[in-house]
Amino acid sequence: MMVKSTKKKRSHIGLIIFTILLVILLGILGVNYKRFASKQLNPVRDNKVVKKDSPKITKTEKVVGSYRDDQDGVAIVLNGNGTGRYVYADKNNPDTDDSLTWRKDGERYLINLEDRDVTNPLTAAFDNNKLVITGSNGWNTETFQKVNEELNLQQFLNDIHKK
Repeated sequence: MMVKSTKKKRSHIGLIIFTILLVILLGILGVNYKRFASKQLNPVRDNKVVKKDSPKITKTEKVVGSYRDDQDGVAIVLNGNGTGRYVYADKNNPDTDDSLTWRKDGERYLINLEDRDVTNPLTAAFDNNKLVITGSNGWNTETFQKVNEELNLQQFLNDIHKK
């Protein structure tokens, strides 16, 4: 009788230890997958248009380049600290005014818009005084002309709407 009781206790202890180890392993895998997914997938959270306050550019942020496309009503400013701003004068909806981050990736640049509708990074390349931005999921290729002076994006939007 004692032998059976000891074997049952050992099997119960073994089962409990196995269950605890399994839960810990699944927890570690879950955290790592969540971290991986947030970096790789950048999921769309909501399709609602959100009106944001315009981010202010402080004088400490050195502007690397300002680019505009008057025909499409789009402009972008890239700052030296890897941030920037993208605006689009929309005739039918609220204007787009998004903060962004950018980084060099080989011969191209990757731009991440802080916009719920843009799920993947955009790819940018420089061609003389032009900036060409491409993307996926319905993003139109945009070609911008370099602006030699500092570009006031709010004034740009106002000027496009006056046309």
